[in-house]
Amino acid sequence: MQVRLRVEDGGEGGDLLRWLRNDPVAAHAQLSVLPAEPGQSEMGVADVVQAVLDDPAGFGSLAVAVAAWRDARRQGRDRATAPTVKIQYRDTTVEITHDDPAEIRRIVDTLTASGDDTVDEGASGS
Repeated sequence: MQVRLRVEDGGEGGDLLRWLRNDPVAAHAQLSVLPAEPGQSEMGVADVVQAVLDDPAGFGSLAVAVAAWRDARRQGRDRATAPTVKIQYRDTTVEITHDDPAEIRRIVDTLTASGDDTVDEGASGS
């Protein structure tokens, strides 16, 4: 299962990648940086991180690790300035904007459901 993580507004994808590589919660994921798409600036290269997961249960751990990274970015900042992270699996994209457990559960449910061909894969969360 391939999942893409994009850090919005701030170009902190490289920092997210380092965090996830060092986070024991996300240790199950194989992580890499995606090459820049045609027309994308070189500065945006590290903004997309690819995570390869063995099974849908890994979505939960990955979402928790990303939420923890966002929370760490808020330390010493205005709480509204933490970057938004978009997670894409197949045609479903969800945004991590909070570290609330209910939000994480909703994200995991949405991503897990996107692996079911009977579910509308165009749904997105925010």
